[in-house]
Amino acid sequence: MIGARGVASAAVMAVAAGCLLAGTAGAASAQRSGRGGTVTRALTNAACASDLGMGVKSRRRFCDVIIASTPRESVSIVIPPRTGVATLLFDLHNRFTVPPAGTDLSQAFVRHTAVVAVIRPTGEVIERAAVSREYRTVGDLFDRIAGPGRGSAPRIVAPGQAQAVSIEIPSGIASVGIVAARLEEWRAGGRGTFDNPNKPIALVSNLRLEFTPR
Repeated sequence: MIGARGVASAAVMAVAAGCLLAGTAGAASAQRSGRGGTVTRALTNAACASDLGMGVKSRRRFCDVIIASTPRESVSIVIPPRTGVATLLFDLHNRFTVPPAGTDLSQAFVRHTAVVAVIRPTGEVIERAAVSREYRTVGDLFDRIAGPGRGSAPRIVAPGQAQAVSIEIPSGIASVGIVAARLEEWRAGGRGTFDNPNKPIALVSNLRLEFTPR
């Protein structure tokens, strides 16, 4: 798991509301974590501006994380009434575009480092996180995302291997957002940095929340 400190080193080294987003395909679940009344709950009170759909194998729902200044432009999360801090948990994935079958491995290679932030409704950053992975073949992916129609091929956008993220949300905050900050990309032809607004640069899945209900 990483937070702001881990993200800072990773970033230096490498350098709306819409559809409901759940960490699992089923309904919301809540279970005791064994820490005196704290519960862990899969989130169904989260909304994403760009819902990509369901994982073919994992059955997770994947959402784009978009470069934006407000939660509603990317991923927004409502936090239930609680006592004290809450912990937001999610899996962060690089957002890879799968090249056509038969593409030379040297041309297929790409490495992404994506930096995202969890923000307050007003845009102030609570904490940052990052994920850095490489793609060469489909074996480097976490999953494929089902196509839009029954029996259609998977989407060409796919999640890289998951980076588990855990971020504490201060008491008194009723909602937060996950927005993207920048993407650094390495290819055979060179390196580029992208931070233009409205660009999706990462994927998120498996959103959960740990908190003590009020």
